[in-house]
Amino acid sequence: MIEFPLYIILIPFALVVILFIVFVFFNLYHLFGFGFLSFYSFLVTFLFLGLTVLILFITYKLAAPLDWMQIITLP
Repeated sequence: MIEFPLYIILIPFALVVILFIVFVFFNLYHLFGFGFLSFYSFLVTFLFLGLTVLILFITYKLAAPLDWMQIITLP
């Protein structure tokens, strides 16, 4: 039987979030450096960042009450 604590799941999640943040900064750099600075580009960027923050907030609210020290047993 394989046993591991639940917080091990947070490691791949954190790596995905870090990779996503790197891509966000890469895209923002190219938008402001080489893109057209128009109302539409600012609106889409604001919606993208706003929805990203909303998703991270909802994820935090759902994951915070969990007991991350709980042991998961796989057969």
